[in-house]
Amino acid sequence: MTIQDSLSRVLEHREGVADLFYQMFFERHPEAQSYFTGVNLKYQVVLLTMALMVVERHYENAYLATELYLKYLGHKHHLRNVPEDLYPKWIDSLLAALEKFHGADWDAALADEWRAALERATEVMMGGYRQPVHI
Repeated sequence: MTIQDSLSRVLEHREGVADLFYQMFFERHPEAQSYFTGVNLKYQVVLLTMALMVVERHYENAYLATELYLKYLGHKHHLRNVPEDLYPKWIDSLLAALEKFHGADWDAALADEWRAALERATEVMMGGYRQPVHI
């Protein structure tokens, strides 16, 4: 399975994947819950799904559009006071959720591909963290 195959499967079952992710993220890192105060988690499912699509596309092609969106997303997180040290925890929780979601179809190659994509995306997000990006 490739990252594209994985994303297609995630998109087919986005609510289940997002619910699994947020459950795991908040269990592993309860300090993260405070950044979701007042956030509609049903809407957040859509945003997480969009973010995963952008992460995969940026990983595959590094489009200018995906770069700008990731920088914009980074700045939005800065405005919500999300600390930079939460991002590696987010990545680890998301990878754990993807592994659980994919079950026997998850392997080291897919894990490495998703980790590389997520790390590249968060690096770009940090580029827009403190500097406003308008799209």
